[in-house]
Amino acid sequence: MRKFIILTIIAILSITGCDNSNITNNSKKRPGKFAITKLSDTMGDNAARGVSLGTYTITNSESIFFILRNVGDFPITGITIVPGKLNKDGSIFEPITGNEITANPSAITVLETSGNTVVESVIKVNINHGDIIGLIAQQHIQKADFAGTTLRITGKTRDENGAVLDVSIDLDIETLIKVASFDVMYSLDNGVTFEKAEFINPGFIIPSNGTNVTIKNTGSADIRYTSLLIELNTSNIINPGNYSEELRVGNYTNTWHIKIDTLGIVFDNQGLNELGFVIGTSFVGVNGYWTYDHIPIYRVD
Repeated sequence: MRKFIILTIIAILSITGCDNSNITNNSKKRPGKFAITKLSDTMGDNAARGVSLGTYTITNSESIFFILRNVGDFPITGITIVPGKLNKDGSIFEPITGNEITANPSAITVLETSGNTVVESVIKVNINHGDIIGLIAQQHIQKADFAGTTLRITGKTRDENGAVLDVSIDLDIETLIKVASFDVMYSLDNGVTFEKAEFINPGFIIPSNGTNVTIKNTGSADIRYTSLLIELNTSNIINPGNYSEELRVGNYTNTWHIKIDTLGIVFDNQGLNELGFVIGTSFVGVNGYWTYDHIPIYRVD
């Protein structure tokens, strides 16, 4: 009798465990959602405003790559990728309309969910600093204070009820721009204060009463300089914001000659189109005289 009761209880439990008619399935499908992947680290799943790829030191034009994924359950369509000014604080988004920052592709027709695609969407961001990537003989020089870019990625998806939803994410890329630039300086009060020399092709002009002629590094990278009778070596490095030693007078009473080497860093001529690289070098030369790496400085009355 006892054995019969036990078997009956087991049978009842077995029947009850197999009956799923009263179990409710509460799982819901999520709308499409962007996520950013850099290397093997996934970012963006729980981001409130956006994500960051970190900070990059830029010495020349450079491409940065990331993977755009859809971690939701419905496709995202009509995707646009627009570079803008760095917008870490979430203020008004300002698109960049020139060639200084570009995204490729800049539009995607549809981004399937990660579980339904075997092809990832790789996005290339070009930070053009020097020669523009993909173009011939075109340049854009980033200023030293360029802090980076925010990519605004937008599209449309739907929820499980078929409602169309907007979806977006902001991606920050911060930069430390390395750019070489310089000014020729002189003093009218024996080195107490300094004035910036004017450039009149083919050289810089110093007034007759100007003294303490020197070079100021106005860029964000080291430059190397020499003047007549000084050898070009590491002792003649000028750090950003610093001045060279006083320049020596050359063979001609009222003329100096200097050499500027940017050490491979992009050169910002600050609007002086007469100044540019001597072909095949990182020496700065004068337009029309670019086979020569000396820049003259003249003292005039």
